[in-house]
Amino acid sequence: MNSDSEFICEVAVEFANEIINLQTSKNLTNLEEDVFKGCWEDKDYHEIAEKVGYSTGHITGVGKQLWSKLSEALGKTVSKKTFRQPLRTEWERRRLHGITLLAPLVEPQSPKSIEQNFTVYIERPPIEERCYSEIIKPGCLLRIKAPWQTGKTELISRLIHYAEQKGYRTAVLNLRDVTQEDFGNLDKFLQGFCNIIADRFELPASVEEHWRKSIGNSKIKCRSYFEKYLLPDESPLVLALDEVDRIFPYREIASEFLGMLRTWHEDAKTRQIWRQFRQIVLHSEIYTEVDINQSPFNAGCEMTLTDFNQGQVLDLARQYGLDWDLAKVTQLMAVVGGHPYLVADAIEHLAQQDTTLEELLQTSHTAWGIYSRHLERHWRNLQSNSELACAFQQIVLADSPVEFNSHLNQNVVVKLNDLGLVKLFNNSATARYELYRQYFSDRFQHNL
Repeated sequence: MNSDSEFICEVAVEFANEIINLQTSKNLTNLEEDVFKGCWEDKDYHEIAEKVGYSTGHITGVGKQLWSKLSEALGKTVSKKTFRQPLRTEWERRRLHGITLLAPLVEPQSPKSIEQNFTVYIERPPIEERCYSEIIKPGCLLRIKAPWQTGKTELISRLIHYAEQKGYRTAVLNLRDVTQEDFGNLDKFLQGFCNIIADRFELPASVEEHWRKSIGNSKIKCRSYFEKYLLPDESPLVLALDEVDRIFPYREIASEFLGMLRTWHEDAKTRQIWRQFRQIVLHSEIYTEVDINQSPFNAGCEMTLTDFNQGQVLDLARQYGLDWDLAKVTQLMAVVGGHPYLVADAIEHLAQQDTTLEELLQTSHTAWGIYSRHLERHWRNLQSNSELACAFQQIVLADSPVEFNSHLNQNVVVKLNDLGLVKLFNNSATARYELYRQYFSDRFQHNL
């Protein structure tokens, strides 16, 4: 067995590059290597950002992409804080047994081993197959709409992997990682947008120089950068934009940027070069401030993620090694429905700890239950919008579904539905899950 001292940073980054290349046929970018080395030295993203001259938000996004690649290459989920040991263990295993990089990285997992790796994904047919068929269409615009924590990001990872297996070039931009400073004005936002894509593909052409030399407004410069340096390639380019809702409060930028995406999609119908461009847009809400004819939200193909059904919940439980039957599934779903995150969090918790489903559900709606952070985030969102809070208070405190009327505005209820808080029945609404009814009833009654 080799000592820790042999597995120094330079060796680690070279080994990481090799196994990721074996998985994706692509090397780490220079910026990904900078992030790897910085994290190896226990630097935080802010320190790394200052050193390499990027925003902290951008470096955070690069880090997430790096750990995702490394997790897939190792067959085990790793993060900024946990990547060293699994990487060193795999390096030592290969050296000890003389394994070349042509050998499989990991043995196939048994259901029990998932308890350690947490790499479970439950398909929701026909969603995945329809997304796969869309992404291969020239100039496609695929919109995936679902509330927070319902599996959009996991689905996008599978779509990106599928596209890469097809030989497509891919880039993922999570707008959650864009800082408030980046939203200063449209020109700055679009230039930063191009910079992120350029860095992903290590383009030699400087965005700043292109911006300085090009004629026209920032949208024209953005378009010409794509047409000159990104789209003229034999392989299609797939761009996935996650958490697009993050841009909505910045109305000028949102209208112009979303309108630009719609135009690029329409251009694919008449211009060959734009047939190379495929868009995946992930969002929870519909942006209504832009002209409907300029919005991407009434174009392309929309997929709405559904909750898990009983069979899918049972499959998930068994993959985590739990000996469940439909009675257990029904007991859990009576509280959290088929919400992917709430279901998975409960099952993962039960697989890891010495507790029962009954004990878990008894405290599920409390401040010390396993869903406390999830519930608290929803509560903070409501507190920031009195109209939403007032409408939701009426709904959760009612004994039966509440009908839309002059006191319960339909547009507000639709917003609550987009957030995943209510369930709609024709012209009435009720709390989406029993968990929400219990938690928010307590909160609202406490604040009356």
